[in-house]
Amino acid sequence: MINAVIIEDEPLARSKLKRLLNQLDASIRVVRELESVAQVRQWLTEQASHDKVQVIFSDIQLNDGNVFEVYQQQPQPCPIIFITAYDDFLLQAFESQGIAYLLKPYNSQKLEQAWAKFCALSVPKPTAVNAAAGASYKQHRLAIKHHQQVYFLDIGEITHVQADGGLVMAFDREAKRHFLSFSSLQAAEQALADYPFFRINRSELVQREHVQSLQRYCKNTLTITLTCGSQLKTSQSRTAAFNEWLR
Repeated sequence: MINAVIIEDEPLARSKLKRLLNQLDASIRVVRELESVAQVRQWLTEQASHDKVQVIFSDIQLNDGNVFEVYQQQPQPCPIIFITAYDDFLLQAFESQGIAYLLKPYNSQKLEQAWAKFCALSVPKPTAVNAAAGASYKQHRLAIKHHQQVYFLDIGEITHVQADGGLVMAFDREAKRHFLSFSSLQAAEQALADYPFFRINRSELVQREHVQSLQRYCKNTLTITLTCGSQLKTSQSRTAAFNEWLR
């Protein structure tokens, strides 16, 4: 069985979704139906790990507020398929655990496409996504907003992250720059905590697999050459910790 939670404040919308899910895959079992931001907060705090949920179907604007009030504060235990009448929250959806974004009114074909994406991401089995109680779904891509579009950047492709004033940027293997939505380097560092990034100075993070070579720059400072060709320098206060991290 695949345990699912529905977050939706409209009874007719919940009924439609349950009917379509039953037609889509008989192994889907809806274990919770939540109608408010308050209920979502309580569930994530007290019951989510017990329910061992593999997927969440979530509306965004609920009767007592916006569900991102909770998602930005508490980790979600599994992938989320967003189903909403608003197209304003696409970037926020994929900055959380979102894997699909359906606009109301949606049809069975759109839901089937979202479900196929969930199944493709849930390897080897959807039930294994949350095998450890309370484990969070690991996001492997970052959503990047460019003009009026959103595209995705694989985290494994990021060589380094750099903060410059109020801008936070990621650079890929080709040295292409991608503007991130994080407010600071510290926020980016926290979001990437599950990946092998290290803060080498006040404004830059590097990813371990992209460190190509090291050279002493001066006393207690290193020049790091990355696979993209960029050369960065450690601060004196971070060099020893960086060397230890590389071992």
